[in-house]
Amino acid sequence: MTSIEIVPRVLQLVVGLLGLIFSIKGRSRGVSGLMVAAFVIMLATTAAGIAWQFVSLNAPSWSRASHLSIDDIQLIFLAVGIPLDTAAVLSWLLVALAVVKGSRPPRPYPGPVGYPMAPQPGFVSPQPGYAQPGYPPPGPQSRQPPG
Repeated sequence: MTSIEIVPRVLQLVVGLLGLIFSIKGRSRGVSGLMVAAFVIMLATTAAGIAWQFVSLNAPSWSRASHLSIDDIQLIFLAVGIPLDTAAVLSWLLVALAVVKGSRPPRPYPGPVGYPMAPQPGFVSPQPGYAQPGYPPPGPQSRQPPG
């Protein structure tokens, strides 16, 4: 029974490993760091889930050796299962958030400071040859030495 339950987790481990590799490679192209974090959490959670599945095979021996009741064993499974499931949900939420964040178009770069831009509504555009306040006007007179 456990080997059948492990197959989806191993597939998730493979997906997490491939996702981590591609997201690390994609960091040079601007892939979000959230994606890397999501796949790291996914790998850790999946590996811990697989390990817990094999450890839990000894539950009957825990019951005999430590005189644990069914309620005690259920509490142990609950105490391990809730953090594992929470971390798995967190990893998938981070993947979704990184995909949404990565699918937005980048904001346009406004250009360097002082670069002539399109006029704002209600204002006329600056005339060529006139300087902004605090700057000398362009042309031959601005090249003369001060004096």
